[in-house]
Amino acid sequence: MIDSLPPKAVLKAAARERLMLDEDLAFGRLVSNKDTALILNFCRFIEGAALHGLVLPRTMPMEHWTFYRRTVERLVAVGELPRQVQEDFEAANHDVFFRIVA
Repeated sequence: MIDSLPPKAVLKAAARERLMLDEDLAFGRLVSNKDTALILNFCRFIEGAALHGLVLPRTMPMEHWTFYRRTVERLVAVGELPRQVQEDFEAANHDVFFRIVA
């Protein structure tokens, strides 16, 4: 869904999705599972990046790095996120890659 949205709509969509999921979990309308946790991690990541800078989830499947990077690049390109977030993300990605290779 995020990839199909215009970059200017991503932050609002992520905030709404996080609120809906948090509420559904709190009221028992949804059972927490891996997919829900991954979506919430992304929503929290993108909201945090806009408000405080880069804070990556403690664990994230490798295949998600590409999606996160692509989303960060799109949002930086239109001014929704500061350039520093992209630079920090690239540095973190570099660190993770070398830990895996080592």
